Amino acid sequence: MKPVFALLRRLWKAETFSPTAFVVRALVITVLFCISELLGLREYTTFLSGTSANVNLGWSVTSALGLIHLLLYVGFILLAPVSLLTAGLIAAWNHWKAQPDLDAQVETISISETG
Repeated sequence: MKPVFALLRRLWKAETFSPTAFVVRALVITVLFCISELLGLREYTTFLSGTSANVNLGWSVTSALGLIHLLLYVGFILLAPVSLLTAGLIAAWNHWKAQPDLDAQVETISISETG
């Protein structure tokens, strides 16, 4: 169980603009949206048309629940894919940027061995 918590801690403490951080953000948004769907908050988005989904709850509560689901939906549709694309681009950039350094080191080693 300790390795799982260590992995989660390492993922949570990743650098802000690292590929790991962007993947973690996308996963958090996805999990929150799935919880919202499982709790049935989708029906509360009817506040957009001016109707109340639940007459037992007040207008402000149903509007807040609908707004929470709406924001999570927009995050799931827009932010999660963009975060995953950003993570892929940053990882590719870091990999590409590291390649010339390796080539230069190999070239330096081969020159020093022959000379």
